[in-house]
Amino acid sequence: MTRPTRRVIAVAVAAVAVAAMAAAPGCKQKKSGMAAPPPDVPAEAKIEMLILPAKGDAIDLRVLFTTGSVDDPAGREGLTALTASLMAEGGTESHPYPELLDLLYPMAAEIDVQVDKEMTVFSSRVHRDHLDAFLPLLADVITHPAFDAKAFDRLKTDQINYIDKGLRQENDEQLGIQALDLWLHEGDPYGHLVEGTMKGVGAILPSDVRDHWGKVFTRDRMVVGMAGAVDESVAAKVKEAFEDLAEKGSPRVEVPAAKAVSGVHVRIIQKETDSTAISMGFPLPVGRDHEDFHALWMAQSALGEHRQSTGLLFQTIREKRGLNYGDYAYIEPYVRHGEVTKPVLNIGRRNHDFSVWVRPVQAKHGLFAIRIAFWALDGFARNGLDAGMLDRSKGFLEGYTRVFEDSADRRLGYALDDLFYGAEDEAFLEAAREAFQALTLDQVNAAVKEHLGVANMKVVIVTRDAEGLKKALSEGAKAEIAYDTPKPADVLDQDKEIAGFDPGFKADWIEVV
Repeated sequence: MTRPTRRVIAVAVAAVAVAAMAAAPGCKQKKSGMAAPPPDVPAEAKIEMLILPAKGDAIDLRVLFTTGSVDDPAGREGLTALTASLMAEGGTESHPYPELLDLLYPMAAEIDVQVDKEMTVFSSRVHRDHLDAFLPLLADVITHPAFDAKAFDRLKTDQINYIDKGLRQENDEQLGIQALDLWLHEGDPYGHLVEGTMKGVGAILPSDVRDHWGKVFTRDRMVVGMAGAVDESVAAKVKEAFEDLAEKGSPRVEVPAAKAVSGVHVRIIQKETDSTAISMGFPLPVGRDHEDFHALWMAQSALGEHRQSTGLLFQTIREKRGLNYGDYAYIEPYVRHGEVTKPVLNIGRRNHDFSVWVRPVQAKHGLFAIRIAFWALDGFARNGLDAGMLDRSKGFLEGYTRVFEDSADRRLGYALDDLFYGAEDEAFLEAAREAFQALTLDQVNAAVKEHLGVANMKVVIVTRDAEGLKKALSEGAKAEIAYDTPKPADVLDQDKEIAGFDPGFKADWIEVV
């Protein structure tokens, strides 16, 4: 695949410039994160656009704002998510939501919204013949939302139901993953769900939503991305469409580096469930332009890419022992929107974590699954990759990363992320593939030894017998396991070593909630 043509342009608007997307802490910013405006456009009077021309008749649009749950006021956790949902699904001042859907239907177009910690993106796809009719509707959703009272009540209820029923009651795996994320960022701006808290969402008033929209959905936080059948001539249309948007909002929230973990800390969530879900990790101060980033991505792939079966964790826990559906490792946030296999884009964050997901196992295998995950990761951190693992990972990632950019919309998403991380001069995936091929075994293993390990870790476990599991971990109980089918002698020999493996569990660092 050839490198797509990128054009980042600045188009004159009213009085205030779109602010540059900040690079992650510890990451060098190659430029400002934005292109400089043309000489005849004052620096304080532009709207940021990113254009990726491509063959075909479709146009993909992503209107991205550097706002997310970090902007939620204390006591109103979930406000950004509710505001964005009401914009996308509450109609506009000119078009009630049912009417808006009727107008979009003949165009085969939709307006979707995605909210994360630091980014909110409105995305659409439309045929180029419909652009002139569609663009004012998209702009109206963003610049003139209706803030309809009935839609507010409906969407607020939906958000509360997700937290209470969808997450807390129904999905053990996601409950553990989210609980780990919040625990790793306890006390910092990432420290609550994007969807908020039961109490926070419950306290939100219609006036809160309108006020928040005026503070964070503003031109100084916006970048408009377009890919497909587009060129620079669309800039004037975008200028006209978004000129009613407020020029400048509140300053972006500072995001301090996450606190390092010292020792192995375990939080067991008591829940009536037949399974045990395990999530473990620690803050990882390695951004995309850190010298060890690509080496750690190689290590991630060797350990286990999301929904892939070739990794060490998957082979050890699922393939050889059949304990669960899958086991994966991550060096960047991996947000699951449905059963996706490709990374969700535009969830850029200034802080990253290393995490391991052990998908739910039978409750009777919970203790063994905890010990085998620690045992496998400890061995990997101490021994690193061998030459065969490195070659396989290089070959796998050379092809696999091309699937990540298999559409104009995904290439656009990556280009917007490059702006956020201050790397707009090079396409992230292409640069990664070049870096992979240059990596040596010594470089990868040095990065593994430097950054990975099990000595400093937070672990969240969702299970039924929380007190029993706490007792077993505190007392160093051996994790015996009985299989339903015969296993090879080498697996059984490993199980004896795994049964008593202890990374440093201490009774005072194990809690039940």
